[in-house]
Amino acid sequence: MVEIRPFCGYRYNPDRVKEIDRVIAPPWDVIDNELESHLRELSPVNIINLISKNCNPDDVKEIFEEWVKKEILIRDVDEGFYFMKHHFKWMGQEFTRRGFFTLLRLEDFTTGNVIPHERIFEKYSTNRYQLIQKCRANFSPVLMLYQDNSFAVEGIIEQSPVISKGYTVVDRELFEFGRIIKSEDIKTIRDIVSKGNLIIADGHHRYNAALQYYKDNPSPENSFVLVFLININAPEVQILPTHRYIPSSVTFIDKVDVFEKYFYITEVADVKAIYEIMNREKSNTFGVYEGGRFYAITLKDINDVKKRLSDRFSDRWIALDTVLLHKFILPDILDIEPQEVIYHQSPEYLLEEYKKRNSGVIFFLKAVNKQHFLDICLNGELMPQKTTYFYPKVPSGLVIYKFSP
Repeated sequence: MVEIRPFCGYRYNPDRVKEIDRVIAPPWDVIDNELESHLRELSPVNIINLISKNCNPDDVKEIFEEWVKKEILIRDVDEGFYFMKHHFKWMGQEFTRRGFFTLLRLEDFTTGNVIPHERIFEKYSTNRYQLIQKCRANFSPVLMLYQDNSFAVEGIIEQSPVISKGYTVVDRELFEFGRIIKSEDIKTIRDIVSKGNLIIADGHHRYNAALQYYKDNPSPENSFVLVFLININAPEVQILPTHRYIPSSVTFIDKVDVFEKYFYITEVADVKAIYEIMNREKSNTFGVYEGGRFYAITLKDINDVKKRLSDRFSDRWIALDTVLLHKFILPDILDIEPQEVIYHQSPEYLLEEYKKRNSGVIFFLKAVNKQHFLDICLNGELMPQKTTYFYPKVPSGLVIYKFSP
C-alpha cells in the first residue's frame, strides 16, 4: 500500500498575479535556453526562477523566501488535493486528462509500492537534490500512474469547483485548476489510490532526489514528495515514442546488406508511409532516414536478438523497440556506441536538425503499448532511457509543497 495526503500548498497570489499563464512553465528538464529566455520575459516571477537547471540553489532559496514574504506566493489555509483538467489534441483527436496533486510518502523502490520504469542520468538527480537541500520544497511534481477501472477520482474532479483557467506555455493547451477539500472526497481518493502501487511516469530524478534527501535527513517533515497522479486506465493518458537522431558518421545505407539478414526493408516516400507500415505490422518495426531517403525496417526473427542478450531479461523487455535499437542495432549491426544522440518526439524536428548537419541516421520508433509498459514495470524491469514520453507534460508552478510552513 502507498500513503497519500492532502496538504496546504503554496500558490501564486491571484491578487498579485492576474494571469497564471505567465508564471507557469513546463518541467525543468524539457526547457532549453531559448524557452527559458521566453519564460523569463513573460514575468519576473515566472516559476523558471525556481526550477531552472541554470539556477544556483542558494539564489533560488533567497528568491523563494522573498516571494513568500512579499505574498507573491501564499499558503492555503485548509488541506486538500489540487486537481488539473488538461485539454489537448493529439493525432486529430481532442482529449481531457484529469489528475490531481497530492503528497506521497517516500518509499525505497525495494518495497515494490513505488515503481520506477526507466534508467536515469544521475547528474540530474544531484542537481535536484541540491535544490531540495537549500529550499526544502518541491516546485515541480513527479508524474505518477495509478490504476482504477471505476474512474471514481475523475468523477470527483468533474464535480469539484475550478479556481483558475489558463493555457500552457508551449502548446497553448487549455487547463483548469482547482481544489478538492470535501472530507468524503478526500477519503474516497485515498482509499482508491492506497490499494495499489504507483509507477513513476515522469520525474524519476525528482523522486530519487527527494528520497535520497529523506534518507540523509530522516525527519518526518522530509518524508513526503509532491506528485501528480493520473489513471493509466484512462484513454486520455497518452504514451508517445521518443525518436533518435545519431548525427555522427554512422550510416544505414552502407550497411543495408547486413540489415537485410535480420530485417525486411522497404523504401518509402515519407514519415507518414513509415507510420502506416508501423501501425500495420505486429513485429518490431522502425523507421529510418538518411540522406533524403526513408525506410521501414521490420525484424524477421526476435530470436536473433534474444541470443545476444542475457537470459535474465524477460521476453517482453527484449521486445521493446528501444532495447532492439540500443542493444542490437547500434552495437551489433552498426558497431557503434554513439557519443551524441538527439532525442525528440517530433519527426519533423529531427528532420530539420538533419538538414543542419547533413549526416548520420534518424530512427523513428513506435509508442510503447500501455499493457506492454505495465507488464515490464510490474515485472520489476527498467526500460532504457527515454523509452516513453507521457503527453502532455504537467506544468510547474500551479502548486508548491513547502516542507514546513
